[in-house]
Amino acid sequence: MSTKVAVKVAVISSRAFKERLTKLAQQITDIELDFYIYKHPAQTPNLLKSVKPCDVLFITGTLPYLYSKPMLENWPIPWTYLKQDEFSVSNTLLAVVANHAIPLYRLSIDVMDRRFVENVLSDIDYQHATPFIHEVTTAMDNTALFETHLSLWQQQKIDYVITSSHNVYEQLQQAHIPSMCILDSSTSILHRLEETKALSRMTKSESAKVVVGMLETPHEHDEFADAVTSIVHGIQQPFEKEHVEIYTTMGHLNHALEHQKLEKLIKQAPFDVKMAFGYGQSINEAEQNALYAMQYTKQNSICIIDEHKNLINPLKEKNENLALQIKDPSIMKLAKETQLSPLNISKIIAFNKGRQNTQFTAHDLSEYLQVTRRTTERILKKLVDKDYVRVAGEEMSYQQGRPRTVYILNFAIY
Repeated sequence: MSTKVAVKVAVISSRAFKERLTKLAQQITDIELDFYIYKHPAQTPNLLKSVKPCDVLFITGTLPYLYSKPMLENWPIPWTYLKQDEFSVSNTLLAVVANHAIPLYRLSIDVMDRRFVENVLSDIDYQHATPFIHEVTTAMDNTALFETHLSLWQQQKIDYVITSSHNVYEQLQQAHIPSMCILDSSTSILHRLEETKALSRMTKSESAKVVVGMLETPHEHDEFADAVTSIVHGIQQPFEKEHVEIYTTMGHLNHALEHQKLEKLIKQAPFDVKMAFGYGQSINEAEQNALYAMQYTKQNSICIIDEHKNLINPLKEKNENLALQIKDPSIMKLAKETQLSPLNISKIIAFNKGRQNTQFTAHDLSEYLQVTRRTTERILKKLVDKDYVRVAGEEMSYQQGRPRTVYILNFAIY
C-alpha cells in the first residue's frame, strides 16, 4: 500500500519560534519541516541562498519577508509567509490585559502597520489614552527600536513592551523590561501551514498538467523533432505533413523555457521552424489551443495559448542561462570537493529544479543527463561520499529486479 510523500517545507525562522512551530506541525499530516534559523531578520536573504531542495518555502514573519522580498520575485518554487495582522495584535493585547492587568495606554508596541493597533482599539470602542505605537521597517535598526522602548521605560511612561522582533525581545529581557513578542495564534499558524502544504500540492498539480505542442519543420529533419521531444521529456506522433505533435507536461515545458533550451535549439537550426504549445483542461482543449497558437507563431519563434486563451511569447522573457551558473562560487567549491565538472553540477541543479519531487533515482538522473547508468552512478557515488546527496530509501520496480535506490540532494540549489 503506497503512502503519501510528505511535503518538504523549508522554514525561515527565529530560534525562539522554531520550537513552537515544531510542536504545532505535529498536528498536520504529511509535512516535513527543514529549518533555517536567523539571529536577525536581515539575515534572511543569505539564508535563502542556503536552502536545500524542498517543495515549498515558508517565512515565519512579515519582517523577514520584507528583507527577502527582492529575491522572492524570481524564487523558483512556491513560497508563503506568516503575515502579521489585526488578529495577532488583538490576541497579544488580550494576553497582556488578562495575564498582567496592564492598562493599554501603559504599553509600548512596535508593529508592521500602526493601523493594526488603531483598528483593534476602534473595534472595541476604546476611549482612553492611546498606547505608544512604533512602525517597524527594514530601514529601522533593531538597536534604535530597543532604545526607543528603553527610553519610555526609563521615563516611567510604560509598564510593558510588545515587539514584532525576537531580537528586540531578547534585548528587552536582558534589560529586565517586562515584554513579549506579538502572539500569532495557534489557529493562524496551523492554517498557514495547511495553506503552505496545499500550495505545494496545487503547484505540483499545475506542473503535471498535459501540454500539447505543435512543431512545424521540413519533413526531412526528423532529428530536430526528436531533439525537441527529448528536451521537453515528451512523446511525439506525426500530425500531418511537416507537422509533429508532442505531448508533455507544463512542468517540463516551463523548465525547458526557463533554461532557454528550446530557444537555443531554434537558433542553431539551419532551417526555419515554428513551435506552438497549448494548455487546456483536457487533451482535446490543449490540442485546439496549440493549433490556435500556431496561427500566431512567426518563423523561428514559440507561441503558447493557455487554458484562458491568453497568448504568451516566452522568447521575450530573459531567463538565467545555465552557463552563467557555472561562475557561481558555491558550484565551483562543490565541483572541486567532488571532482565533478561545474557543468555537471549545474546540470544536476537544473534537473532537480525541473522535477515535481525532490527525490529521484539513478535512472531519472541518467535520462536527464543523457549519459549511461554507470556514469550516473559514478557521479552519485562522488556526491554521496561528500554528503552532497543522501540516500532517502528504495523504490520498488514495476519489473522484476532489485529495488532502486532513491536519492535526495543535500546542498543549496536556489
